[in-house]
Amino acid sequence: MSAPIRRRRPWATRSCRDCLGWGWLDRPRCKACWGFVAKATSDHCEVCDRKVAVQDGVCRLCRRQASLIAGPDNKTRVDLTVAARTGHQLFIIGTLRPRGGQPPRPQNTADGPPDQRLHSVRSRWRQLPLFEMARDLRGVSSLAPLLDPELSAVLEARAARIAELRGWPPRTLGSVRRGIRILCAVHEIGEPIRASTIAQLTHNAIPSNHVLEVFEDLDLLLDDRLDTVQTWCDARLDFLPAGIRAEVDAWVAVSRNGTRRRLPRSRSTVVTQLRLVRPFLRERTSTYATLRQVTRDDVTSWLAGRPNRVHEASALRSLFNVLKKERLVFANPMRGVTTGKNHASVPVPLTDQEVDAVALAARQDPALHVVVALAGVHALPARRIRALQLDEVDLAGRRLDSDGFDRPLDDYTAEAIADYLAYRRRRWPNSTNPHLLISRNTATTTTAVGTFWLDRLVKRLPAGLDRLRQDRILEEAAATGADPLHLAHVFALSARASLRYTNAASESAAEQTGKKP
Repeated sequence: MSAPIRRRRPWATRSCRDCLGWGWLDRPRCKACWGFVAKATSDHCEVCDRKVAVQDGVCRLCRRQASLIAGPDNKTRVDLTVAARTGHQLFIIGTLRPRGGQPPRPQNTADGPPDQRLHSVRSRWRQLPLFEMARDLRGVSSLAPLLDPELSAVLEARAARIAELRGWPPRTLGSVRRGIRILCAVHEIGEPIRASTIAQLTHNAIPSNHVLEVFEDLDLLLDDRLDTVQTWCDARLDFLPAGIRAEVDAWVAVSRNGTRRRLPRSRSTVVTQLRLVRPFLRERTSTYATLRQVTRDDVTSWLAGRPNRVHEASALRSLFNVLKKERLVFANPMRGVTTGKNHASVPVPLTDQEVDAVALAARQDPALHVVVALAGVHALPARRIRALQLDEVDLAGRRLDSDGFDRPLDDYTAEAIADYLAYRRRRWPNSTNPHLLISRNTATTTTAVGTFWLDRLVKRLPAGLDRLRQDRILEEAAATGADPLHLAHVFALSARASLRYTNAASESAAEQTGKKP
């Protein structure tokens, strides 16, 4: 008697019974799921509530979803329960695992650790509002009944985690939790929360910027804060006709956003250029309906009597260049207009009395001591002093790596930094701000101190940071024989700046030589 013929299942495009992945299969399960079934411990998934082979309470489909959400760089921080909140993303079998030989994706270490969602809020049904109405949080108590208790619990857990990462004091965490309860007491389930509503918490002595940080990566937040540049334009350019205002707005949009051949400008640069252009727009375009009517004589006659004509001409040139490229004007009236160059100031060294006064003032404040050392010894500009981070200072190895320039750390600067770090540990022991200099407002954040804080700190000095920096560079130029290449290498100066200091040092040496008998 012959053995029965075993009929093979035909190959077909179908979905796997366990992982629901689509592929070219000849059996109910894919090859990966057959291997998973051999190691299964039970037949009920605690995440998706399916009757399927599971290991440690989680099926293979939920594990694939957790790996997909975590990404290829977070294999050690996979939340296996994430599928209960996000659902499952179906896939084609054999496309999730990278092929052999493909290099791993490099991590972006320049911007710090990768963004990680501390908690997430599941999507819920909500009733769409009939009309939008501004919220008024005055008089709302944090003890009021919560309209969305689930959201309040998730946000308070996020706040506790962020407080641990940022080093918030208990009082700040308590205020943030109170603000979260106020918001959840006036918003229905699933209702978006506006940033302007969160800003009203400042009237209740609640730090709204910390509350905004809790909502930072959630879809519930609607950022409706006013654009400060647009607000500035509305307040100070209201005298312009509609046509000229539209052309100025086009220039501002190109300056802020950039184009394929033009880099975007910072907010401070845009506002500065608007301040320089505003007098011309007020004085010479009052009878015009469009900037196409501006002639070259209008520009040259107006610039002739301006004390700051070099910078104002640069702003006007930027305005009309953009309008010409955008085809909003027929001709550029600034073409061929020359205003000369700015007369560079001559660096002047500090006097002995100023040096003694700076040294005396630096001993009174640890932060000022560090600023004086960095500006007066290492000639760092103000922006680099504010941005200097802790990992750029090596006290044990006596090295300072600022902006890629590795230099030795002298005793005066090392002592100033050590004293300030001891003061910082006493004042803000839980701060995780990576910058060296912090303030009361930045101790619980990751941002650098602002220009206002630094200007107020050095206000007590008889000379500003620029004078301290110039004195140090002049001293180095006098000690090295006024070598411009040496100055450019040590202080990261441009060719023109290094020649400016070497010429000043040479003239000073010539004057001192001429005074000798």
